[in-house]
Amino acid sequence: MKVSHLIVISLSALLLNACSNHAGVSPSQNPSLGAVTPSATATSKGGMMQKSLDSWLKEEWTPMTSVKTTTAADGTVITTKTEASQVITTKTAPNGTVVTTTAPVVQEPEDNTPFTLQKYADKWKEYNERKAKMKEGQPKEPSEIDKVNSLPVIGK
Repeated sequence: MKVSHLIVISLSALLLNACSNHAGVSPSQNPSLGAVTPSATATSKGGMMQKSLDSWLKEEWTPMTSVKTTTAADGTVITTKTEASQVITTKTAPNGTVVTTTAPVVQEPEDNTPFTLQKYADKWKEYNERKAKMKEGQPKEPSEIDKVNSLPVIGK
């Protein structure tokens, strides 16, 4: 059995070696191969999903907006519309005058400082302190050991 496998492997290696040394075997040099499978993948424009996403972004997508309307005690209606890049405030007085103001949205600065374990430890300490203050005066939660000990025991 081992001898037959060895013979097949050696014949395969000999055949592949003979084909690789032949001058006309290189796929880039073969014009018939280019006719069957042209190499246009580098210039393709994306598939169905990309085209679908592009058309959805172009035609249907609108940035997230929120509208908040409040009425003051004097009857003034204040409408605040928050968009991705600006905040539009419209004040309508009881006598019908309308004042519209536009302000840009102030983005929070990105934190590009490197992560350190000390930051993580500080946040963990702060979280535990807040948690202890929140649970102050509430009954203590049973520990895992108490929970396991309260389970019914079979065979006693």
